[in-house]
Amino acid sequence: MLGFSYLKAKPTDYVLVYRGGKAKRQGLGFSGFVYAPFATAAAVPTDARDEIFAVEAATGDYQAITIQGLISFRIADPVAAALRQDFAIDFRTGRHTGEPLKQIVERLKAITQTACRGALGRSTLDTALNKSDTLSQTIHETIGADSNLAQGGIVIERVLVLSIKPAPDIRKALETPLREQLLRQADAATFERRRAAAAAEHDLKLRDEDNRRALAATELANQQALEGERKRLAEQRAATLETEALADAVALRERLRPWVELPTQQIAALAFKDWANRDNALQSVALSSDAIDRIADALGAKQA
Repeated sequence: MLGFSYLKAKPTDYVLVYRGGKAKRQGLGFSGFVYAPFATAAAVPTDARDEIFAVEAATGDYQAITIQGLISFRIADPVAAALRQDFAIDFRTGRHTGEPLKQIVERLKAITQTACRGALGRSTLDTALNKSDTLSQTIHETIGADSNLAQGGIVIERVLVLSIKPAPDIRKALETPLREQLLRQADAATFERRRAAAAAEHDLKLRDEDNRRALAATELANQQALEGERKRLAEQRAATLETEALADAVALRERLRPWVELPTQQIAALAFKDWANRDNALQSVALSSDAIDRIADALGAKQA
């Protein structure tokens, strides 16, 4: 409107409004009307920024490596930065007409690459791969010592080297010994595990054999004790039967003693008497030849 434009910057942008080649108005987070036909403005961001970098270098043994890391920086003196870098903005859009931050980042990467080449140029590949902390400090000191950056109001807050990688074929060659070592360790662990399992199985078999042997010995002892007990019982039973037989023989002898003292004729008479006293009638008598002979002998002796 009538050549006036309303300019509103970010809270972290330091704005300088020039007219006639001199800074007329300036401030952090500036906002207000600007007469565009006779004025120009520059917006310098003062917030901290993180940039990822990836640079290449060569070691002392001529091996190419890639260094990846992060640089944190900010513009501490926006007035000095505006004098050395074009931070002009368009009033209509509020954006920079050029790419000042990109130019600063490219300058930082170039210094970083120079620092990496100088730090790693005298190191071997094995040494370079383990110099992340040292390299971070070297890059930080190198950038901080650059006079152009210091005059431009740029301050480096921190530098981190995230990785140092060799070429893919060299990396594969370096990984081969470690891989072989890990494989050998894995094989040794597998062998040790199998050996331990075999030893445990052997011990288990020995314990089972000992248990079976102890069980067999216990069973044998139990059987021997049982056989001894059976033998003792059999001996006691035989002694008992022998005693009972002797008692029966004595009793039988005592029962037969009166019959032994009686004559044969009386025994026969008593037998016939016993038969006669029975309830059933005596219908027949069976005599053996010995009995008939005795009866005949007895009758002949009586007649004589």
